[in-house]
Amino acid sequence: MKTELLTCRRMTVGVVYAPIPLQPQQVNHIYAEITERYPFQTMQHLPDGGRMANPNGDFFIQTTRMQINDNVDYFQSSKERAIDLFRIAQGRLQIRQFATFGIKLTAFLPIEEGDENASILVEDAALKSIKDNLDLLGPGRKGTGLRFVLHQDGVHELKIEPFFSDLSQLYVELDIQHPQPFTDFSMIESRMEAAYDYLFREVAGFLETLG
Repeated sequence: MKTELLTCRRMTVGVVYAPIPLQPQQVNHIYAEITERYPFQTMQHLPDGGRMANPNGDFFIQTTRMQINDNVDYFQSSKERAIDLFRIAQGRLQIRQFATFGIKLTAFLPIEEGDENASILVEDAALKSIKDNLDLLGPGRKGTGLRFVLHQDGVHELKIEPFFSDLSQLYVELDIQHPQPFTDFSMIESRMEAAYDYLFREVAGFLETLG
């Protein structure tokens, strides 16, 4: 399997904090400051905060969390933009401490020519000893995936499965949660980089063993 073709296409990062009183005017001020640097075309007020969005992603600011969803063209740019957005909002809201940081990276890997499809690849490579038993679950099986949970530096949850809308690709999702309090966003930069490195080192190394 040509793991050099593994591509990270989506990043979600979020932080959780103790409930804060969040007013629409505060969200408006944050939006005004952010749009001086980043092109978020729309702003939607929510019952507990707001969502600003553009075609490439969005940024939620709510009473207990902030979350950024971003299409990844270049990870370094996505990482730096996310940290900057968090810092702008933190400065406006005067949040002193965060309880949890999480990052999810979504990647895709095209299978090689000659392999029938990603569903068959996963079953033949990883589930060969029980493949015949899968029929006991009944008809209509479109594919089978793998899920791993590892407690390392943070809780890692890894999913590897066929991309069901296009079986010429594998879908890879890495979700890492760090439930340790922190006060400075400089701490999360290294954790974001570590997640990306883990995807393209350990996860890519495992994918090579599938075929």
